[in-house]
Amino acid sequence: MRVLAPQIRQATSRDAPAIARVQVLTWQQTYRGILPDAFLDSLDVERSAESWRAVISDRRRSTHVVDGPGVVGFCTAGPSRGDPAAAFRGEVEAIYVHPAEQGRGHGSALIRAAMVWLAAKRLTPVMVWALEANSPAHAFYQALGARRLDTRLLRIADALYPEVGFGWPEAGLTAG
Repeated sequence: MRVLAPQIRQATSRDAPAIARVQVLTWQQTYRGILPDAFLDSLDVERSAESWRAVISDRRRSTHVVDGPGVVGFCTAGPSRGDPAAAFRGEVEAIYVHPAEQGRGHGSALIRAAMVWLAAKRLTPVMVWALEANSPAHAFYQALGARRLDTRLLRIADALYPEVGFGWPEAGLTAG
């Protein structure tokens, strides 16, 4: 039996349910003990899929998926959602890889694809945010050359959680 290597491709609206499944599962595993269990247990794939259809259809953003076959990870990038006068013009808005597929290079490949798209749109330098308690994400971004830059508070489930911002200079990725 021949096994196909995972491919990075642009997401289509048909990918929304699979993206939602990856996101919900990853949030439930990654953020258990960080976010309230009741909130994580209430995450709904169907509601999330509707949101992802809107994100995928937004031409100001790009969503790439790892198709292995079937979506095993995704990354959405677009214009910075922060201060428009800030130095960072682009943002990696979301990147998640199915927990069983992590550590196989999918995340790095997704970030590279997002960086190529952002550079083509002249949306550099690039920033990404991660919950302060998500130290594996911090290590991942730093291994790809991002520098810790800023902190802010993010409202999730009626509570505030500290987030850390990481940024890539104009030169982009340095590893991965």
